[in-house]
Amino acid sequence: MVSVLGTAEVLREGRWQPVDAGAALAAGEVVRTGAGSRVAVLLANGSQLKLNANSQLELKRMAPPSEGLLPTTTEVLRSVLRVLNGEIWVRNGGEPLDIQTVPATASIRGTEFTLAAGPEDTARLAVLAGLVEFSNPQGSVLVAANEQATVKLGEAPRKTVLLNPLDAVQWSLYYPGPVDGAVEPARDPKSPRYWTQAAQTALLRGEVPQARQALDRALALDPNDAGALGLRSTIELTQNRKAEARADAERAIAADPASSAAWLSLSFVQQAEFDLNGALASARKAVELDPNNVQALVQESSLLFGMGRLKEAVKVAQRARRQAPDDAMVNTIWGFLQLARLRIDKARDAFQTAIAQDSTLGLPHVGLGLVLFRRNQTEAAVAEMRKATLLEPMVSLYNSYLGKAFYEIKDDRRAQKYLETAKQLDPRDPTPWLYDAIRLQSINRPVEAVENLQQSIELNDDRGVYRSRLLLDEDLATRSATLGRIYNELGFTELGLREGWQSINRDPANYSAHRLLADSYAALPGVEAARASELLQAQLLQPINITPVSPQLAETKLLIPATGPLTPSLYEFNPLFVRNRPTLFFSGLGGSQRTWGDELIVSGLTDRFSYSLGQFHYQDDGYRPNSDLENNLYNVFVQYAVTPDFNLQAEYRHRETTSGDLRSQFDGSFSPFDRRNIDQDTARVGARYSLSPQTDVIASVIHTDRDSILQGFFGELAQRSAGTQAEAQLLYKAEPFNLITGLGAYSLDINSSDLPGDKATQQNVYSYGYIKIPDRVIWTVGLSYESDEDPNANFNKLNPKFGLQWAISDQVSLRAAAFQIVKRRFAAEQTIEPTQVAGFNQLMDYVNMTVSKNYGAALDVRFNKQLFGGLGVLSQDNDVPFGQLAQPEIYEVVNSQDDSYSAYLYWLPTHNWALSASLLYQKFEPDQSCALCLYFYPAELKTLSVPLNVQYFDPSGFFAGLGVVYVDQEIQVLDFESSTISPTQDEDFILVNAGLGYRLPKRWGIVD
Repeated sequence: MVSVLGTAEVLREGRWQPVDAGAALAAGEVVRTGAGSRVAVLLANGSQLKLNANSQLELKRMAPPSEGLLPTTTEVLRSVLRVLNGEIWVRNGGEPLDIQTVPATASIRGTEFTLAAGPEDTARLAVLAGLVEFSNPQGSVLVAANEQATVKLGEAPRKTVLLNPLDAVQWSLYYPGPVDGAVEPARDPKSPRYWTQAAQTALLRGEVPQARQALDRALALDPNDAGALGLRSTIELTQNRKAEARADAERAIAADPASSAAWLSLSFVQQAEFDLNGALASARKAVELDPNNVQALVQESSLLFGMGRLKEAVKVAQRARRQAPDDAMVNTIWGFLQLARLRIDKARDAFQTAIAQDSTLGLPHVGLGLVLFRRNQTEAAVAEMRKATLLEPMVSLYNSYLGKAFYEIKDDRRAQKYLETAKQLDPRDPTPWLYDAIRLQSINRPVEAVENLQQSIELNDDRGVYRSRLLLDEDLATRSATLGRIYNELGFTELGLREGWQSINRDPANYSAHRLLADSYAALPGVEAARASELLQAQLLQPINITPVSPQLAETKLLIPATGPLTPSLYEFNPLFVRNRPTLFFSGLGGSQRTWGDELIVSGLTDRFSYSLGQFHYQDDGYRPNSDLENNLYNVFVQYAVTPDFNLQAEYRHRETTSGDLRSQFDGSFSPFDRRNIDQDTARVGARYSLSPQTDVIASVIHTDRDSILQGFFGELAQRSAGTQAEAQLLYKAEPFNLITGLGAYSLDINSSDLPGDKATQQNVYSYGYIKIPDRVIWTVGLSYESDEDPNANFNKLNPKFGLQWAISDQVSLRAAAFQIVKRRFAAEQTIEPTQVAGFNQLMDYVNMTVSKNYGAALDVRFNKQLFGGLGVLSQDNDVPFGQLAQPEIYEVVNSQDDSYSAYLYWLPTHNWALSASLLYQKFEPDQSCALCLYFYPAELKTLSVPLNVQYFDPSGFFAGLGVVYVDQEIQVLDFESSTISPTQDEDFILVNAGLGYRLPKRWGIVD
């Protein structure tokens, strides 16, 4: 028995006994309700039901919970109820169930309906969703959604259209308590307050027409009664009639400007209109006029919480608790605030108290479900989410959370059912579309996942009723990051990167977007420093969670070819609810040329503390002699939340690399003697402090010790480098712009066996502004200054940054950038400075101390929801130091030009197929006046690559892919004998890639 409103009794041991919320019922017992009463019951098999006033229900037989879909003919598994009189509302998740009345029986599976047993042996069935068979010996009918059927004893059932389905279930819905906080009941029928209170009583019973009639009586007595107008505004707002709701709220204020209830009604309307600042001002006005108005205090605290202003929300909630410690909504909001402050036990106590105070309220059950998930009590958590949807079945958000809960316990059928219900209940809510996209990806339906995520992003602003503009930007960034991950799975790398760049520019503190870029960059060449830096930023910005930390993502120059161990998005295997538990992730690879690889990660969470322990191994003998490679990586990461606003983290990494000559020369030559060994230890500490919802500070200190030995034909060269890198950054977010300001310094000591020791130092300061004016344009304006002392160069540089991201329309967007960078000699190749300007990477793999001027532009087009294309160009003018300052006779700064042109086309022809084609043309041309340079660089290099890929995804779990890559390369090199540039050499070839895989059920993993 989940809830009791009024009086209820159970026929037990031959006599009627009072029954309260929380009581257990048994098969064979009969429950009855009194006048003006209702009860809500959750059956053991998950079916939800409510019993209206003056009703009796017999629990004839109860079947245990079922797994998956079962045949309806399996009689022993069916639960049987009997409506003796009155009316029952039922929502069923697919469990076999019969409900009997005297004239007919309703046989249902996976539906929502009401069934009333009327006088003179009649019955009426109204179906809201699904399909019900309504039958008796005289005949049967199948009643679908928005249909009803009636029957008399001895006659066959007859079916008719249900004109207004919502009217059939009004009595079963939840309506809030009075907004005026009145305690003393009015007794004079000539008083408007008498009828206003009568309307509120009718609402509590779900009798909306009667409530409206009572309000009409109140307004007939006094057309300017603020209480009646305010309550009518609440009803209209619940029915999504915002204009009428605002008009009544404003009339209420005009009638009585000192009415706290009137201002509170206006606050609700303003919240629904996405004017959270106005809603907060009105709620505060209501509190000012009546400091004892507990609902107004709850509304103010809820708004502050929704705007991310946790400390202020707590102070207001404390006032509400002093005013009304026994109010269920007060304790509910207090529970959520404690949950946000990581006080899990106090949150649980608050939710349990709220449930005991008002058993008809659904929200505290949602909160308690979150707590139970955190404590890893999954069955109890799902039960609480079910109770929330039972008590308030028309709330889309509760159904979204129940669908999310079933996803968590790997019950895909029920997850899909409740997410679809949530979409139907509130077509403007993006939440179920987001969760359903994650579900679809996990069952090997990524194309449909893309469609759901695109819908979620389009609807994002429609949920402004819950969030501030600032937090809506965070929501959009998170949705875009999730979309980017699914694009990556489809092989749509450019779209994944674009979503990551846009997410970060919308919300630079969004850790999910930074992690997306780290994952996306893992598949691309030449962006290793950017990948490792995005991972560092994601780690510093992330809340306490159990996202595994892949050891290989933080390291650079591992030299693993593209066929090395795959790095699937670990997010696919992460829980949607925060849970205290350890998790294990393992991947392995085997292939020809004695290729072996594995990755093992153990991560876990206990309230304020999270950890990740990882090991990675890869070895390969290579495609020719002396091209072998072996990497061994180890990682330990811990994070601790001192407060919700302040967390600390520490990380230790160890790397061992052994390799031969891995260079790929155009003529196929190699050294059979070169061997390289690297032994590296890296220690890092970091912190994040949130000064306010708009302002975050992050800091990082990294120390690295690296020993490398190069063995060749002429002997052995050993080098040891040790350095420390410290950085701090301020991130400020506002509605029209975001600002990132930071500074850093490093010191690196380099000692070689045959050369004097060198020391490199660097200090830098930077500031980037992301200006969102007008609405479809994001301008990036930045400036960095750095002072470098390095064996390669000593200088002070001022580096301007300029970028533009312009959504010309919903289908066409333009990116452009112009910026200067200096390739630093990092102690560790990670930094918290922004890695890109308008999507153009600024941590390229150059020679240390190269000064590079970059100019880029790109056009992206979404022809429709299935077809995407784009063009891009990037020109890089590089001043490259050649040699070392200590040897001026061979030191020179030379110029080189790098130009690249790209195009892509992605197509989703059906829900099962994904096709992609791209083109990349690159041209490298150094300054040929530097004769010595030509001994190390080609005089000119042009490369054209054209990959074509097709992928197939089957809902059964199988997936397959076929790819063809055409490569053509032209090169000019110095002829060492004649000291002249050789004629152009040209070679082309085709690579074919094919794969087949299977996504294991219940998200156990992937085999391919």
